Amino acid sequence: MLNKIKRYISENTGFLIRLDDIAENMNWNMMDRAANLFDKFRIKPVLGVIPNNEDPELLTLPKKKIDFWEQVRTWKNRGWEIAMHGNNHVYDKFCSKSDYLGLGGNSEFCNHTYENQLEKIKSGLNKFNNESIKIKTFFAPNHTFDNNTLLALKNCKITEIVDGYGLMPYEENGIKFIPQLFYKMFTLPFGIQTIQIHINYFGEKDFDNLKKFVELNSKKIITYEQAIYKLKNNFAYNIIRIISKKILQIKRLAR
Repeated sequence: MLNKIKRYISENTGFLIRLDDIAENMNWNMMDRAANLFDKFRIKPVLGVIPNNEDPELLTLPKKKIDFWEQVRTWKNRGWEIAMHGNNHVYDKFCSKSDYLGLGGNSEFCNHTYENQLEKIKSGLNKFNNESIKIKTFFAPNHTFDNNTLLALKNCKITEIVDGYGLMPYEENGIKFIPQLFYKMFTLPFGIQTIQIHINYFGEKDFDNLKKFVELNSKKIITYEQAIYKLKNNFAYNIIRIISKKILQIKRLAR
């Protein structure tokens, strides 16, 4: 019995690495170092690529003397999952916890009409299609999106999101979610967890922490396909998801 429990925990524990804000203007020094680290340990992260970046803060970061979209295709050919991270990454709305995850904050999507959001999604998707990059997954800047976002995504045949609550990937409203609980490299002893990384804001200490994390957990770091394969929608995991949502909302409210 004990061996079965250990095996179940082992088979259902894994870390998916997600990098946000991948665009032409970015911290290329840290990105290149992270890429070398991932290649060394055969890690295939999820890259949140901004298709039409207009974020004023990100535009202050340097470009690299390469064809950015050729680089994205190279990453994809390595088996890295390319996700749509919004359209232009410009926050033009504020939502007071009216978003799908109940987080609140600035948003590119939340509180826009369905038609407006559909236009945003189509604009981003057109850029990827023009660059011959197939997209099946999405995550919104600042984690803020709403039901109109989900409708727009489904209209564009995008039905997977790297965000949400719980310990296992789940399906809700016709969308498959891979949970992303923490903003730091913090792990739980059980479950499929997304590790969120903002490489553009990395200093030496941050990179050292990433390196140590990868070295320590390389055997538990999984691919996007391995993560989505673990989708579970049973009663127990749904209860855990609801509880984790309440706990994290209270924790964030107390900040």
